[in-house]
Amino acid sequence: MSIEYTADAGADIETAVDELIDRYGPSPAVAFQTRLDSTLARVELMPLAYSLVDPPLANHPGLRVVPVARFESRLIFYTPTATGILVVRVLPAASDWSATLGD
Repeated sequence: MSIEYTADAGADIETAVDELIDRYGPSPAVAFQTRLDSTLARVELMPLAYSLVDPPLANHPGLRVVPVARFESRLIFYTPTATGILVVRVLPAASDWSATLGD
């Protein structure tokens, strides 16, 4: 199994880490990265266990969403692949993620 990231997802993660460092210092940023990694490891093992995005987005068929454990204000959007998962975006839950993901 494998976890792949789009360029946008990588940028989203960097932004989240930078925001945490700016607001709270490095310790919460490290905790976020640890929780993100553990959440993704769980998703990788059971990619179909988490919710499909509702309503479905035409340009992202099969897109699923799961919050980052203990950092539920960030949502992981991913699609299952033949070899694991593709992380499409990691966005703030309070954002207009539907518009960001486009349809």
